[in-house]
Amino acid sequence: MKNDDDFITEDAINDLIQYSEDDDDTELDEEPEYAQSGGKSADEEYPIEFKPKKPTRAYDNGGGYYGGSKKKNSKIGAVICIIAAVIAIAVFIGVDSGIIGNYKSNFANNFSKVFSNFKSDGTQIPEQTPVPDAYYNTAVESGVTVSFESAGETEYAPYKDGIICVQMNHMSYFDESGALVWETDTAIVDPILKAEGGYIMLAENGGNKICLYNDRKLVYDVDDPDIIMSANVSENGDVVAVASKASYKGGISVYNRTGAQIFSWASGSDSVISADISASSRRVAVSLLNTDTAAKTTIQLFDINETESYEKIDVDNTVIFNIEFTDNIANCFGDNRILGISTSGKIVYDNTFSAVQLTHSAIDENGNKLLAFDDANIPMISIYNKKGVLKESAELMGVTNFVDINGKKILYNIDRDVYFGKINSDDATKYSAAMDIKNLIIISENSFVIVYSNSIEFVTV
Repeated sequence: MKNDDDFITEDAINDLIQYSEDDDDTELDEEPEYAQSGGKSADEEYPIEFKPKKPTRAYDNGGGYYGGSKKKNSKIGAVICIIAAVIAIAVFIGVDSGIIGNYKSNFANNFSKVFSNFKSDGTQIPEQTPVPDAYYNTAVESGVTVSFESAGETEYAPYKDGIICVQMNHMSYFDESGALVWETDTAIVDPILKAEGGYIMLAENGGNKICLYNDRKLVYDVDDPDIIMSANVSENGDVVAVASKASYKGGISVYNRTGAQIFSWASGSDSVISADISASSRRVAVSLLNTDTAAKTTIQLFDINETESYEKIDVDNTVIFNIEFTDNIANCFGDNRILGISTSGKIVYDNTFSAVQLTHSAIDENGNKLLAFDDANIPMISIYNKKGVLKESAELMGVTNFVDINGKKILYNIDRDVYFGKINSDDATKYSAAMDIKNLIIISENSFVIVYSNSIEFVTV
């Protein structure tokens, strides 16, 4: 026996007809309203924009305009649409099995899992569906492919208006058009590459050597006393190296832009995973991992003029594998979490993703972050601003392997299809790569690089 609520009565239909007859002045071209953060425009605190298309007012069919000038047709059409909508809603509510039941269950699960742990500034961000391929721009200004031996095993970093490419004992710089600007030999066999401001840092992975360059000019070449595992450079030329140390669980060394070691510290109990130095305050943030009982990360902050840390932040059940400073915020990327910590030790943001898997991440020089997720085999990307506020999300049409972000523009791939532009925007560019992709890098707001196994392609849109 069905409930009375499952039936649409004659009185209800009459009420709908009467409502339609009393409402002839509906504006079809009224712009839909979208919430904005704190009443700010889309071009203010964060530049990602979503601009829906205006609905069409009317369609000409020779004898007049449907939905525009004939009130009788408008009333009949409105009544039919309302009745159909009510019937559809009643069916959706009443059915809990089959395709509709599965959809309801999946929607509820996906929504709660993805957004339950997201912190925001109170803004209601509409979940967007993927833009159909028909709306993507497929025309590009230029695409230049440069043969590059062992390109798939080369290290890359955006630098000025182009890209730095570093291989064994060799470094080269290409501008955004794909033209070789300069190249030079190096003393680094297995390079770790980082570039900030006007400085390029090369460190020997598993070795001792650190080299700092200004363009192709070698500023200094020093040997660290320990085995280097990772390194970062600030835009002021300060280098922080994470190294293994005998009788310790690891440590860090800091070199200024003249090559002088200005700070050193070793950990006796927890493994050192990552470190970076702030350009503005010259404070150092270090990620330490303890696995005695469960995965636990401790972030320690150091003043290079002191011997011990002045602040410790415990992060339970998370492995913080990368720290990147933007201004005075240490952006910490974990396996299930992103965390922002100021140099004073204050938690700026803390977003956990216990119900989804964080698969890829990228950050630009202003602290805007692009994250790729796997939510029960549903691929998604989300953008967070420098304060850790979720700005926009989109479900992808397939799994992405590479992501990058630079201001308003994001870059990602699905197999050999490359997408570049604003998230959820119909003016984004879709570009088909010629071969399997090994890496993707944004080099300007209008250009990016596709890395193949033995070549690199410079694409300008």
